[in-house]
Amino acid sequence: MKPLRKSFDATGLFPFALNYRDTKTPQFELPDHVHDWHELVYVHSGRGTFFIQHTVYEMKAGDLFVIPSNTIHRATPDSEEPVTSTAIFFSPTFIKSPAFDEQWQPDQLFQSDNYLYELTETDQAQFEQSLRSMKLELEKQQEGFRTAVWLKLLAVLHHTCRSQAINRSKTLRSSSGPDWLDKILSYVEAEQSKDGGDKLTLSTLAKIANVSAAHFSRVFRQKTGMNVTDYLTTRRIIKAKQLLAATDDKVSWIATVCGFDSMTYFHRSFKKYVGMSPAKYRSSHTSD
Repeated sequence: MKPLRKSFDATGLFPFALNYRDTKTPQFELPDHVHDWHELVYVHSGRGTFFIQHTVYEMKAGDLFVIPSNTIHRATPDSEEPVTSTAIFFSPTFIKSPAFDEQWQPDQLFQSDNYLYELTETDQAQFEQSLRSMKLELEKQQEGFRTAVWLKLLAVLHHTCRSQAINRSKTLRSSSGPDWLDKILSYVEAEQSKDGGDKLTLSTLAKIANVSAAHFSRVFRQKTGMNVTDYLTTRRIIKAKQLLAATDDKVSWIATVCGFDSMTYFHRSFKKYVGMSPAKYRSSHTSD
């Protein structure tokens, strides 16, 4: 199954959404997906796994997952003890604010490769109170409720960065897997950062890992939740989106440096994953 492109209303004046204390069984959880908004996921209870970018994490109560925009991810609740969580979605522009402190920016959490923070009991209580407060503001919609939600979100981000307990808990708990898988995922990330250097295939990766292609494919899907082709294509599309939005380079050149040998395949893949053509995507992000 191809990773899903989840869409939000990017034209509204309040680019924010809250899914409060949502419990999902595995059959109703979203498949591998990406979106243009940042996401915070707080786990209230239950167990499961969370695939983010190229690592699978175990989920437990008190965990806070920080997912930057355009990051491949998928949560898989445990069938017997499904996760109940609160998800906060917001546009990166929503937390842009004056830089009063050089040491801290509202988007600081999303500039790191730390995706999991283990909250202390004290921080859990404070975080849950902030979530309840946001929910009440959105429900009552009293005068200035949007500003109140915005301020509460900034406070949550600030406290999460500042908390010494959280900073001491940055060791990520990833699920066990073969040594070669972490090395391969790091290798893929490094290769895909090179212009024109992404010519990766299942056979070449299996050869580097020194395992059979069948074994490589089976373990890769088991640990990441995606097959190799979908994973590589999604990462190529994410890189293409970034180049389309940030540069004036020709679409044909972008397709090449992202690892697409055929313009036809690039256009077809881009539209399938993003929901629009590369030209339309660029126009929608450069119209300002």
